[in-house]
Amino acid sequence: MTLAASVPAPRKVPVGLEAIILYKLIKAVLEALLGILAVWLLARGAEAGAATLAEVLLEHFAGGWALEVATVIVVIATSGHVKFVAFAAFADAALSAVEGLALRAGRWWAPWLVVIATGALLPWEIWEVLRHPRWGRVVILLINVAVVAYLLRTVAREHRAQKLARTVRVLTPPVDSQVEGP
Repeated sequence: MTLAASVPAPRKVPVGLEAIILYKLIKAVLEALLGILAVWLLARGAEAGAATLAEVLLEHFAGGWALEVATVIVVIATSGHVKFVAFAAFADAALSAVEGLALRAGRWWAPWLVVIATGALLPWEIWEVLRHPRWGRVVILLINVAVVAYLLRTVAREHRAQKLARTVRVLTPPVDSQVEGP
């Protein structure tokens, strides 16, 4: 027996599931970076760190959006807000990483975790899109709706396949090895 024969073949992951895994893992990394940035702001003093960050932003980027972002950073960067952002970013990064890695590992509960965690926030996201419509919010809402719908459809398909397999096993009579043919 060769080494190649003893190694199991990698399981084929559907493209949609692979996209969700990639989305969750990239989201986890970006949120962890946001948490690190928030901790950096706290270490410098939230207000002083925010002023420095706004200054760097304005030095390196031109345009009205840069001025808007710099203004928002300076206005909302109180110590309490920055602590909340750091905590929320690290917590959501951990959840997104668990979701992505569990989906990648093929855990049976992973799609349900993603559906529950993502679906629970959909009403809030819809409310925010209706209250303050912005393209970014609409895109995030559509991505999350697509993730929930895809995973629910996948789980339902797998459940039907398992149910069919159990029915076939029950209805198929066992082959008796003692009985000889004609």
